[in-house]
Amino acid sequence: MKLWRKMENEIDQVALFPLVFTHNWEDPESDHAALRIQHGDNIMAITSGGCNVLGFLLFDPEIIYSIDINRAQSYLLALKIAAMKALEFEEFIFFSGIKEHSNRSGLYDKIKPFLNKELIEFWNMQSKIIHQGFVMNGKYERFIRIAGKILTVLQGKKRVRGLFNDKSQEEQEVYFDQVWNTKRLHFIFKLLFNKRMLAKRGLVSDYFHFDDGSKSFAESFYNRSRKGFRNIPIKGNYFLSLYLQGKYRNQDEVPAYLRKENFDIIKSRLDRIKIITTDAQSWLDSMAPASIDCFALSNICELMSEKDTYRMFDAVRRTARRGARVIFRNLMIPREVPVPFQKQIVIDELLSRKLYDHDRSFVYGKVAAYRVNDRVDTALHIVDDK
Repeated sequence: MKLWRKMENEIDQVALFPLVFTHNWEDPESDHAALRIQHGDNIMAITSGGCNVLGFLLFDPEIIYSIDINRAQSYLLALKIAAMKALEFEEFIFFSGIKEHSNRSGLYDKIKPFLNKELIEFWNMQSKIIHQGFVMNGKYERFIRIAGKILTVLQGKKRVRGLFNDKSQEEQEVYFDQVWNTKRLHFIFKLLFNKRMLAKRGLVSDYFHFDDGSKSFAESFYNRSRKGFRNIPIKGNYFLSLYLQGKYRNQDEVPAYLRKENFDIIKSRLDRIKIITTDAQSWLDSMAPASIDCFALSNICELMSEKDTYRMFDAVRRTARRGARVIFRNLMIPREVPVPFQKQIVIDELLSRKLYDHDRSFVYGKVAAYRVNDRVDTALHIVDDK
């Protein structure tokens, strides 16, 4: 079964397959810096892989509304929550797939009492994921694993190992320039990151637009990856090890919810997460004015027409409390807060530049932070979406 998010002009923009992601590909450090979550905050976040939503609990919010249009992503977060409730830390790590385990089905049996009938029916049909663990097992993650294997073959294991050796910043830049930046590297991007290949992973050709001077997705993605390989410290960047090796390098370089020192705190606050399967616009329209402190919107505006983007930020403006914080991203399609709202939803240019430059995931063309000020009286008009 495929779930589709339609544009206003009825062109299918992005196909949402069951379980597209089992991991968040938004750097939580960027989210934390932009949102500055405080005790008692109400958070709205896009679920995706659920990793960042679970990590937000460390900041002691009042509630997290975890929203996703794809029911399978909601089911994944529900499984992670149930597993954390049912299992001890080491069992949870085994069940996740980070460590080898001979009987994940037995661990799943311990989790079932914390799942409702609908969730059990879904996960009973996902025996491969249960057997292998959920880490790096969504449709997108399987593509990443294949891409990483091809890259390792073409670049060579020795060159890949050398990339992860401890280096100073200057040494890392030299390694990229003199060792890593080969013709084979450029070929990999042409081979794997083109319209035809990515369409097979859920994106149709109409999705690809560029505002960074690139002529193709391959060129644009290469330029972004250069930043990740060359400029951002490799040590501690678990995204890079996932992209290249399909796994975490060690148990220290993992998302917050997979770290032992965080497990009990997160476990004690799991009931603060409210999982909601719907589109973000409908959910925001149902919320009371001035009810949300933080908005983690991922890149959902790229799934929308300009008209729907306008409606989205109008809803953010309406539901935001004074001083609310917003982070959202662009992958390929440029989206910005509509002009009529820019005096109220104000970009932090300095912080946004810093977030983009240091974002460990590095795939996004824009990572931006905003603050919602007091309401500004202005005549607002729905844009004519032609």
